[in-house]
Amino acid sequence: MKISGQCAKSWLAPHASCVLLPGCLLLLMLAACRSGHPVIAVVPRTAGNTLWEGEHAGAALVAHEKGLRIYYQAPTREDDLSSQLGIIERALDRGCNGIILSPVEALPFRTTIRRAIDSGVPTVIVGTDLGIPPGKKLAYVLNNEEEGGELAARRVASILGGKGTIAIVGISSQLTSTATRARSLETVLAKEFPDIHVTVRRLGLPTVPQEQQVAEELVSKDEHVNAIVALSEASTRGAYYALVEFNRIGEIKLIGFDQDLLEPVRSGGIDSVILQNTYEMGRRAMGIMDEQLRGESPAPQTSLEPVLVTRDNIDSSQVRQMLTLVWWYDQ
Repeated sequence: MKISGQCAKSWLAPHASCVLLPGCLLLLMLAACRSGHPVIAVVPRTAGNTLWEGEHAGAALVAHEKGLRIYYQAPTREDDLSSQLGIIERALDRGCNGIILSPVEALPFRTTIRRAIDSGVPTVIVGTDLGIPPGKKLAYVLNNEEEGGELAARRVASILGGKGTIAIVGISSQLTSTATRARSLETVLAKEFPDIHVTVRRLGLPTVPQEQQVAEELVSKDEHVNAIVALSEASTRGAYYALVEFNRIGEIKLIGFDQDLLEPVRSGGIDSVILQNTYEMGRRAMGIMDEQLRGESPAPQTSLEPVLVTRDNIDSSQVRQMLTLVWWYDQ
């Protein structure tokens, strides 16, 4: 398959909120133009953190094995919708051969992704259901969010002895993932642990400082919660900082989601974190992309199980594999 559109050098048009590509990646793209290797745009929600660099690592491994080239770029903030939309639009305009996208929000991407599908560009969506049914050119690789909520509920019950009050923070109105986590969490608590009550619910905000302010208001007003369940990366970090600020580490237990702050798990500052296996999600997504490019019919939707990480298993081989960040391979 040949690369359509302009050559790779034109892909590097600067964008104010995007990660600038290093010179070595420019050489990679130019080499792709000469060799005819398909170029796949891999666009996570943001760059430079453990959660989404894991996806990069998994995708890069399979791309290396299959002879595919990666154009990797992301917004510098997870709330930067316009930048992520711009990256995808430019990739399509310049003739990318496939797209692997972890969208910042679901609804705003529907038009752009439909454009890609209608143009015959294979697309794999990672981590978020856009509400567009999968088909010949569209597949999903998702985290099992219901299982994540169940893990959180049973962990809360275990550390509280089946009785107490909790707060849920980080419930996003833009992504279905955190809403599903919250719903699953509360369903399991109501059915299996009726003596644990959710007394506080807070909507998610896009940045860590905002989430920290929410958590500080919660802990400073003495809402009488025994534990906080933080449903996102930003809310986990924000809640942890608030507990440190008000010297309530240990007094209020914290169960978080998404791998970006794991060292406090070892020290006990965070009881546990429920990890998405973004490394495997990246591997699966690029494998599906390769099948689509070869005219095969891969599974339309793949669901991967999250893992509860505690002090007891944080250094296990399973967790170490999930946290692999090696994405550079000889091209």
